[in-house]
Amino acid sequence: MGRGKVELKRIENKINRQVTFAKRRNGLLKKAYELSVLCDAEVALIIFSNKGKLYEFCSTSRLKFSWVLKIAGILSTTDVEGILFRATLMF
Repeated sequence: MGRGKVELKRIENKINRQVTFAKRRNGLLKKAYELSVLCDAEVALIIFSNKGKLYEFCSTSRLKFSWVLKIAGILSTTDVEGILFRATLMF
């Protein structure tokens, strides 16, 4: 017997929303790690909470260095916005 579908809408209760965020964040980080190991892929993942806290996963130090460069502003704001825009188009 499979799981039922979850209605995708904002969780109004703050505590339930935070608990759901933490569980799903951990699941997403685990999946990113599994993808990098099983498929020998370079994976980078950035998650921001609603409070602006940053969570990240990088499968290689090379990827981590490129993220640091982006965050430090080595790439122009336009480049980073373009990357984020293309990422949102995938969803």
